[in-house]
Amino acid sequence: MAFHGDCSSYPVPELLQWLDASRKTGALHLTWDAGERKLFLLGGQIVATAAQGLYERIARVLDVGHEFQGVQVVGALKAGQVPSGPMTTAVRQVAEEDLIAALADVTATQGGRFHWTEDPDRGEDEWVSLEVPLRHAVFESVKRLDEASDVERLLPDDTRLLRAVPGPVASHTLDRVVLRVVSKEGSLSLGRLWLALGLPRTLVGRTVFDLVKAGRMTVEGAQAPQADPVADMLEQGAILLRERQFDAAGLVFMTLLKSDPQDRRVREFARMVEREHVASLYREIPPVARLDVNELPELMQALRPEERHLVNQARAGLDVSAIVLASGQREVDALKLLHKLVRQGVLAVNETR
Repeated sequence: MAFHGDCSSYPVPELLQWLDASRKTGALHLTWDAGERKLFLLGGQIVATAAQGLYERIARVLDVGHEFQGVQVVGALKAGQVPSGPMTTAVRQVAEEDLIAALADVTATQGGRFHWTEDPDRGEDEWVSLEVPLRHAVFESVKRLDEASDVERLLPDDTRLLRAVPGPVASHTLDRVVLRVVSKEGSLSLGRLWLALGLPRTLVGRTVFDLVKAGRMTVEGAQAPQADPVADMLEQGAILLRERQFDAAGLVFMTLLKSDPQDRRVREFARMVEREHVASLYREIPPVARLDVNELPELMQALRPEERHLVNQARAGLDVSAIVLASGQREVDALKLLHKLVRQGVLAVNETR
């Protein structure tokens, strides 16, 4: 199946969320005034990204930052044989940052067009393999849009001089490259930095912003950005989500929602937590599974009304997805309740049907 449309009527974050929730496999092509981008998905996971000139951009960054020789990187990418280890890590980290910056840019334009196809053929595209959850790309791109005004306040023009602060070697490739380029010159303007790297100004500015927050860089005539408690809590929530601690991540969301119910980052995080929790619960009890009821009187007597309703639906022979639909509850709440009844021995997954 293929379909296309414009990003003003179907905003990019909503499109990506739908592809994530549907666990789609295929290719999404985004085009807008400032560029174009392809995302290759497998079960809702980004497994590759492609764009014109992508190989040269990555090679230039790694060469300027003295990570690897640019000719070596381009040759490996064109041959599809990037050596595993440090080069693979470096290429993927730069490619991921470049992708998220592109998603933020196309979202900010509120224009452009998209084309989706279930044919994942990469053809002659300049593509780089990735392992990035689609929800992470959505979350990061929206976060960067929300914090764009903070970056602009720190870096209002390209003449601001940057200076690196001595410290341990940065773990992220792009951070290392920026610090090396600036350190080599002693001080360097933002304009000269992004021209040297050949990356979009928004991406370079965001990297500098993060380095200033981390205390690894200073900007002449600018105050260090203030800590954003919401961003810090969202990062903690994202860690809990990666560790599959869904209830704890949900508590982070509820705390943030009470403090600022209008924050788009909070709403995106809430949707992400619920989608991941639902997917995890369905992996343990498939939606097509049917449930047997343990009719022991002592178990039946202890049931609450909403639990009794689910048991009756299971007794009627409905599968899990139909029981959830008929429950009248939020999908995640109904699934959690079914899991509780299975743990208590009231229900059991029928392996034979």
